[in-house]
Amino acid sequence: MLNVIEFNSNRKRMSVIVRNPEGRIIIMCKGADSIILPLLHKDSQNVERTIQILENFSKEGLRTLLVAEKEISEVEYNVWN
Repeated sequence: MLNVIEFNSNRKRMSVIVRNPEGRIIIMCKGADSIILPLLHKDSQNVERTIQILENFSKEGLRTLLVAEKEISEVEYNVWN
């Protein structure tokens, strides 16, 4: 684990940045669907299906959290860090 970005009321999500065994740097976020969905690539086939599933869950009164991840370059990480 390289960094933990704690949940706060402004970001409304929590993130961790890790270096995996292959040496790649991954940022993982968890948060409410209303926060995470706008951050996703809209061209992904999975986004539309995920939205449908979330709508079904909400109709049943269920609350959800989403988890998303993205690989970032060493340069991106160093600039941010």
